Amino acid sequence: MQQLDFPVWLRVEHWLNVLFLTLLIRSGIEIIATHPKLYWRNDSRPGTEWARFTRKRMPKDKLYDTLDEEESYASIVSLPGHKQLGMGRHWHFVSVIGWILTGLVYVVLLFATGQWLRYVPTSWSVFPTAWDDLMTYLSFDLPPLLPGQPLDALQKLAYAGVIFLLAPFQILTGAAQSPAVEARFPRYVRLFGGRQAARSLHFLGLVAFLVFLAVHLTMIISWGWPELNALMIFGEVRDLNAALWLSLGILPASSWSTPARPSSASAARAGCSRGWAGS
Repeated sequence: MQQLDFPVWLRVEHWLNVLFLTLLIRSGIEIIATHPKLYWRNDSRPGTEWARFTRKRMPKDKLYDTLDEEESYASIVSLPGHKQLGMGRHWHFVSVIGWILTGLVYVVLLFATGQWLRYVPTSWSVFPTAWDDLMTYLSFDLPPLLPGQPLDALQKLAYAGVIFLLAPFQILTGAAQSPAVEARFPRYVRLFGGRQAARSLHFLGLVAFLVFLAVHLTMIISWGWPELNALMIFGEVRDLNAALWLSLGILPASSWSTPARPSSASAARAGCSRGWAGS
C-alpha cells in the first residue's frame, strides 16, 4: 500500500481549516445568542424549545420580542460578541465561503494525489479492527497504526465520517436556514422539517464537530503532541519549539474580534436583521 505522508498542500489545508472552523464556531455562537433557544417546530411557541442557552425567563403577563431574549456573550467566546448580530453574520458567511472552498480543494487533491487512502476504507475489515482499537483506547493503551498509514482504523473511520458526512451535513442544514433558500426551494427546507428543525440539526452538527475536535486533540496529545505538531508544520519531525510557536500563530488570527460597539447605522441594520433571527 502507498506510504502516506503529509505533503505541503495537506498541511496548508489543515491550518486553513483550523482558521475557518474557529471563525465559524465563534460567529455561530454570536448568531445563536440573538435567540438562544432551539425548536423542532416552525411556530417556535414559547415553552416548546428543546434546548435553551439563557437564564432569562420571559413574562407571561405582557408582550415581549426576540430583542428581550437576546444574550450578550463575551468576545472571547463569540465573534464579535456583545449583541452584534450583523457583524456575526458577516463573519459567518465569509468564513463559510472560505471553509467550503478549502474543503473542495482538499477533497479534489485527496483523490488526485492518492491521499484518499488515508480516510476512505478499502476493506470491510476496517470495521472490526476499529472496534478492537476502541477497546484498546478504553483500556488506556494505544492501538497499532494501519500498515503504511498515519492513522489507526478507528481514526480512519472518524475522519471519513467528518469529511464526507458531517461537513456536507452542516453545509446543507446551514443553507436550509436561509429565508431566501426557503422562498426559492421550499421543498428543500421541508426535507429537514422546516427552518427551526434545520437550525436544531445544524446545532447538533456543531456539537458533533466539537466532540470530534476534543477527541482529536486528546489523541494528538496521547500520540505525542510535539512530534505530530512538527510533522504537520514541516512535514517531518524537527525544530519542535519552532513548530509550536508557528502553530500557535494561527490563534491570534482565529481569535481576533471586533469588540468595539457598532456605529449607529450598523446597529440599525443589525436591529432590523434581528427580527427574523429566531423565526
